[in-house]
Amino acid sequence: MREQPDFSTTPRPRRPPARELLAVVLGVLVLLLAIGSASATRREAGAARERLAAVRREIGSLKARLRAMDARTTQGGELLSRAAAASEAPPERIVAAIARALPNDARVERLTISYSDAISLKMQLVARDAAAWDRALARLVQAGPFDEVVPGPERREGEIRTTVSARWAEERR
Repeated sequence: MREQPDFSTTPRPRRPPARELLAVVLGVLVLLLAIGSASATRREAGAARERLAAVRREIGSLKARLRAMDARTTQGGELLSRAAAASEAPPERIVAAIARALPNDARVERLTISYSDAISLKMQLVARDAAAWDRALARLVQAGPFDEVVPGPERREGEIRTTVSARWAEERR
């Protein structure tokens, strides 16, 4: 037979005081609140990183648009200045000034007009002889609305073919 414990001599399990129980419960509540707060902070940090990435993408996109607009503005400004130069000195006016300046025994075979900061001309001239060439060059320099007239290489035997570069200037009065 088995011996039965004697409950009269065995101490009863002691119950913790209410203060200790309250302290444990409060500690657990504080721990749960701290875990919840840390979790919320972590979620907010993730959302802030996502917003930051979105803002950076938008900034990159806006910078690209700004560069494109700046390039178009620069090109547009250049086109406007070229259009203004072309309206001030249309090709017909330039050709007429060249025709007035050249003597009858010289002619233009090819003319290139470049409208940029300054209107530059490149003329392929043909003259019957050296005397006609000299007259044509002198008249281009003196009579026409041309600056910086620079003749190209020439051979002074027989017919002369050469290129002359010049810059269009306003009509001299």
